[in-house]
Amino acid sequence: MDPFKYINSLSLFGTDAGYKPGLARIKRLLYYLGNPHQNLRVIHLAGTNGKGSTAAILERIYREAGYKTALYSSPHYYHFNERIKINGRACSTHHLAEIAQEVEAAAEKLKSENYAEPSFFEVVTAIAFKYFKQHEPDIVILETGLGGRLDATNIIKKPLLSIITNISLEHRKFLGNTAAEIAAEKAGIIKQNSRVLTAAEQKEALKVIRAKAVSENSKFIDLKEEYSLIKSSGNLQRNFISVKRKGKAEAQYKLSLLGEHQAVNTALALRAVEELAAGFPVKKKDIKAALGDIYWPGRMEKISKKPLILLDGAHNPAAFKKLAKNIDNFSDEFKNLHLVFSILKDKDLNAILEVLTAFKSRVKFYLAENNSFRTVSLNNLVETVKAGGFEYQSFSDVAEASSEALANAEIDDLIIAAGSFNTVFEAGIEFMSKMIRGGENE
Repeated sequence: MDPFKYINSLSLFGTDAGYKPGLARIKRLLYYLGNPHQNLRVIHLAGTNGKGSTAAILERIYREAGYKTALYSSPHYYHFNERIKINGRACSTHHLAEIAQEVEAAAEKLKSENYAEPSFFEVVTAIAFKYFKQHEPDIVILETGLGGRLDATNIIKKPLLSIITNISLEHRKFLGNTAAEIAAEKAGIIKQNSRVLTAAEQKEALKVIRAKAVSENSKFIDLKEEYSLIKSSGNLQRNFISVKRKGKAEAQYKLSLLGEHQAVNTALALRAVEELAAGFPVKKKDIKAALGDIYWPGRMEKISKKPLILLDGAHNPAAFKKLAKNIDNFSDEFKNLHLVFSILKDKDLNAILEVLTAFKSRVKFYLAENNSFRTVSLNNLVETVKAGGFEYQSFSDVAEASSEALANAEIDDLIIAAGSFNTVFEAGIEFMSKMIRGGENE
């Protein structure tokens, strides 16, 4: 069986006729698979941005400490199998095919009971749970897909800890139009008599998350209330994190992930490890070793030094604000900015361009459509970027745009590919191909 033929045939957001959001389908699907999600020891993560990086940090720390880890994350970067990992290794296509065949058979039973066909994410989540059950990990790092309350991963009844990284206005069609409404969806992962940790900053979002914790008799941990220092220092080549819990000594770490925003993600992971120390003790030396050796592609990923080339999956205004802050902090380290850019239709393009206005005199856009069926048309990109007063060129695809950016960049310039993980992947392949053919060492 080709598992990808079946998986890719499924509706992405469950928009087929008769489909209704909810957990009934995934609950029934997992029942036919033997309820593999039950008794897994789970850290459950939701949030608009940062949950993937926080999950990657947590997984690496626990793996370094000697625990058998499972990681479920999305979207994938190089290959679909990356979504489902044991001890940092992606599920093999052979195992994926075996489990996908079993899940497809279970899905057929659902349809015979008049359930709508499971969505792409529901099926993939079921595959992940089945794979994890087979491997019996010590701890599962589980990232939500969209929202939280109705997300397929929320079938977990009692997580070790729920983490809500942050809240910003995205996926309004599904989650709501205000920070409070979106927070209510994310807070749906908080379970009774459990624990929740958050770095959300908006007062209205925090109020909702806290209220949900209280209603569930769940311990509420506000990261910013507990830490007097969460700081990143370094540059676009390296990163150092400083954190200080109130009443405790300051701790410093070298982090392999670039970007100022990774300081909060690191602090979330560290506080989570501390909260779970009774059942999952971790030595400080393991934390230091893990933080210095995390590979998480497409997140401020450096693939060349001269010129400096970064791949970043920023795809919404909140993520672009963090990217812009990182660029601004070290703007004296480069001369001009070449931005390979393509984005998906459900993103606020005008708001993203507004974030980048500060770099208007130094940035040139290289515009193209990426390979996603959801990509913004080239005409729309050109019209909007042109109306914003930015310098640009347009190209037939992301590879051509990337090649031109590399050809135009001087050795002290900065090239960034951003807008979506599709864009970043396609650009990264072209950059690496060109550098290998050209013999560049860095």
